Amino acid sequence: MARKQREFRILGMTPSEIVREFFSSGTGKVAAALFIVLIVVSVYALVTLPPNFARVWNNPKYWQLNPQYAPPAWIDSIMGPVYSPQIYVNDYTFTVQHQDGVTYITVTFNVNYEYDKPWNEIFIVINNPAIYSMSQPPVVSITIYRPDGSKITLGPLPINTRVTTLGVSPEVVSQVNLFYSEEYHISDVVPTGSSATPYLFYTVDDGKLVPLKGPYRFTMVFYVFSQNSSVINRKDLEIVLQGQIYGLMGTDNEGHDLWLGLLAGFPIDLAVGLLSALIIVVIAVIIGIVAGFYSGLIDEALMRLTDFVILLPAFPLLIVFSVLFGWSIWDAVIFLAIVSWGASARIIRAMIMQIRNAQYIESAVIAGASRMWILRNHILPQIIPFILYLLVTNVPGAILTLSSINFLGLAGSDTQHGVHYSTTPMSLAH
Repeated sequence: MARKQREFRILGMTPSEIVREFFSSGTGKVAAALFIVLIVVSVYALVTLPPNFARVWNNPKYWQLNPQYAPPAWIDSIMGPVYSPQIYVNDYTFTVQHQDGVTYITVTFNVNYEYDKPWNEIFIVINNPAIYSMSQPPVVSITIYRPDGSKITLGPLPINTRVTTLGVSPEVVSQVNLFYSEEYHISDVVPTGSSATPYLFYTVDDGKLVPLKGPYRFTMVFYVFSQNSSVINRKDLEIVLQGQIYGLMGTDNEGHDLWLGLLAGFPIDLAVGLLSALIIVVIAVIIGIVAGFYSGLIDEALMRLTDFVILLPAFPLLIVFSVLFGWSIWDAVIFLAIVSWGASARIIRAMIMQIRNAQYIESAVIAGASRMWILRNHILPQIIPFILYLLVTNVPGAILTLSSINFLGLAGSDTQHGVHYSTTPMSLAH
């Protein structure tokens, strides 16, 4: 008869038996659900975000339209309509007229202001360098019709850069101050060095500035002169009202979308955490099982090694070696795993020694069962849920430690070609 082919086993158990034991406990099911979530989010990040996101993240111009230090957009659903949201104006009328060698492009749109804090700034973005690079660039004049029947006229302003920031223009500041002086007899309402944009949405009540809520109509007229070969098209123009809240997680001091940053970090952080946790658990399981199951001189030697590893200052050593040897993030992962298994190995050893002294183990030995049979049928099924627990709990610890090293700029990585990007406005794609 043909000899039966031996099945592949890990510590005496087939892969299917290990999987079955993992899912037999509540811990295993929860851990599996957690890993599925992490994997799904990582795959989503890899699919939806572009491979050049790391370079984009470090480009301040990419984020210049976003507010700085903005809280997340959902905060208004809790506090009410307090903060103005970021608005990318897409619904506007666009008409073109030619007269006496000048092209007049009129853009009209409406916004409804219903918040306690107005927009920080208004940006006019032209995504065609041929337009704003001309020797005589276009100019824009803006008329704002307010809910109380008054109007503010701003400009004309030259369109000589890709992004024109409306409120910081000295001419606009002067015109807004003039409006408040003539309408409400208040001078210098715009503080020195501040943007005039928020004051477009205020009125005066009893000598104090208060929000003027209601519908606003903006009419922008762009004047493109005859010597310009390019004319502003609808696809070239973007108008952004910079809000005070942004996205799912807000922004940092440079306007980075923190949600995109978190999403981009998922794939690499998951890989780093899993690799580190896997190495830690494999070493801890091998040391713990051998020490606890065989005892004697082997146990004594392995425990002295374990004590030495536990006493090592892992994080300071990681910093020192990263500086000395210019380690990458993957070098740091391996080092961290090699010096972090001690405590886990001791716990596994203690569990195995307790199980080994049980009466049913002694009965199995008397009956002639081999060590491997006892390990497979009586010991591993009891410690596998704990092994999974160790795997799960070591992942966030590894991510946090390695993130700290990256934050200190001590471990370079190959994530310069990282992943990212999704629901961003048209201007950010250029």
